Amino acid sequence: MLKWLKFYLNRLQSPGYILKGECKKCGRCCRNIVFFAYGNPIKDIKLFEELKIKNKRMNLFYPSGKNENGEILFTCKSLLPDNCCKYYFFRSLYCRRYPLVKSLSTGKYLNPPEECGYRVVPKKPFKDYI
Repeated sequence: MLKWLKFYLNRLQSPGYILKGECKKCGRCCRNIVFFAYGNPIKDIKLFEELKIKNKRMNLFYPSGKNENGEILFTCKSLLPDNCCKYYFFRSLYCRRYPLVKSLSTGKYLNPPEECGYRVVPKKPFKDYI
């Protein structure tokens, strides 16, 4: 109950953002995913293997490389060759809200890649909040 109350209070107090554009089916949102564990990005495969035991949903992803910060990049196993999701109607909440999701490290909204057809914009111009 407290979790829901906190969710709705944050929703009311935070500046509103909306999603503009549409999916171009580039598949980048399903590749190059950085997962966090205990507040930090996963940089060790052993930690990922431990998380897979605790959270079975982690089995839906596989390591696909590392970024320039040494963070492991993951790819979703549900991504089809045409960059569509095999389980689109049963996808996770994270996938449903992407790219209107907040970074676990900064608390700010993620910026979709330039190739993505979406962009996150404020509901009102900044001057209207002053």
